[in-house]
Amino acid sequence: MRMEITELREKLLGTFKDFDPKEANSIADYLLWAEMAGVKTQGMVKLVGNAPIQNVKPTGSIKVEKETGISQLINARNHLAIAVSQIAADAAISKAKENGIGIIGVHNFFTSDGSKAFYVEKIARAGLIGIFCNRSPSSVTGFGSIDPLFGTNPIGFGFPTNEEPLVFDMATSAMTFYGLLIAHAKGEKLPTNVAIDEDGNLTTDPSKALNGAILPFDRGFKGAGLGMVVEILAGPLVSAGWIDNKGQKLEWGALLIAINPNLLTDTDTFKNNCSDLIKKIKNSRKETGHQDIRLPGERARKEYNEALRSGFVEVDDAILQELKYI
Repeated sequence: MRMEITELREKLLGTFKDFDPKEANSIADYLLWAEMAGVKTQGMVKLVGNAPIQNVKPTGSIKVEKETGISQLINARNHLAIAVSQIAADAAISKAKENGIGIIGVHNFFTSDGSKAFYVEKIARAGLIGIFCNRSPSSVTGFGSIDPLFGTNPIGFGFPTNEEPLVFDMATSAMTFYGLLIAHAKGEKLPTNVAIDEDGNLTTDPSKALNGAILPFDRGFKGAGLGMVVEILAGPLVSAGWIDNKGQKLEWGALLIAINPNLLTDTDTFKNNCSDLIKKIKNSRKETGHQDIRLPGERARKEYNEALRSGFVEVDDAILQELKYI
């Protein structure tokens, strides 16, 4: 269903009316962006199902546990990751602008903060390089294993240019966990070769995959290795959990880094060179059947801008009905 963006924002703020107003607005900002950009598996789907994020109750105020001129360790105290990660991105930007680099770790939270693209683009729009990775509850196999070991463990990068930021965002898994949950809720089959059952057999049945595991994005050792690296950076490094598949507390973790290009070059030169890099990619010879070379993030930005121009966003009817928005 098409809904006016302004109307949807008001409804989202109503859903989060018991939250701190600043947090509620930041959560609405993210959810609107995800829906407008077509990132549906990381958007309002988080408000429905068995564990809607609006039901999460913080255990105290967000606390900075450790701080240096270039770093912070944030104890989220069960505040929603969508809000805390925006606080962390702002802190990373501030430290990078002042001291060249900002490294922010977040732990003690138990919800997803969604697409990394939203956060690294914000960092890139500040003229900085953004890097953001998450670990999440075990759902993805390691190479040669049939046990769920790592989370879907996404990683994102954002680079400033003379035009729009260049953004790359990927899960280290063959599919997102929310994508698996959506398929399960809708009774849909999974694509082939993305998941296994508890005995290690390939399956397209989401219920069997939930009891088994998702495969790494390349179904091989490189994907599993990258998932492992993210698990370390967003787990032990930030005092969060790791490989929590044996009845341990299902804790998430996040690491955000903002880098000022002036550490090694100057920002204008860096942006000029990134723009030239993009031009060379776009002007390269095209594969048969390809009319254009599309860069990461372009589709999402196009959908977002189209929604912004029209003032309307398309939202799944089932989600709107469950939330009683229609």
